[in-house]
Amino acid sequence: MFRKQKSTVEADEAAQERDTVHAQDASQAAKGRPTPTRRESELARKQRLSGINANPKLAKREARQRDFAAATERQHGGRVKELARDYVDSRFRVAEFFILFAVLLFVVASVPAVALLSVVLWLVMLVAIVIDSILLVRGLKKEARRRFPEEDLKGVSRYALMRSMQFRRFRLPKPRLKRGEKF
Repeated sequence: MFRKQKSTVEADEAAQERDTVHAQDASQAAKGRPTPTRRESELARKQRLSGINANPKLAKREARQRDFAAATERQHGGRVKELARDYVDSRFRVAEFFILFAVLLFVVASVPAVALLSVVLWLVMLVAIVIDSILLVRGLKKEARRRFPEEDLKGVSRYALMRSMQFRRFRLPKPRLKRGEKF
């Protein structure tokens, strides 16, 4: 009180320093960390509510993986379509070679001497494909009803027929079974 006064500038700086140290101590005293900013607390609340990750790159990657899984499920179907794929891939199918046979017959049909033979071979091929397709659909539906009685079998026959007409090498998803293996 009766001492010599410091300069007013130095006194103001000392007071401000005491106030900031005191404020920091007060905000960290109870929890051991500084109070989050409003932006940080709103972001944390939104993350808790929506389940979105704080890292935008990671969140984008997770969303892409979820979308890919959903699209794969839609495209490749569930358990019934998996059974249809295995059923088709486990046996030799006449329809696999339809395109190759058709191209071969068109080439052979251009020769007049064997034109009649190509028409007969064409008919034999079509009858063989029809018979093989009927057996495929009947066997697949019987097996699907036995394994999955509660599942809807809508569209499975067409899916299996279309898969049986593709070359085995070009089928997607790739065949899991070799010919002759049990599914």
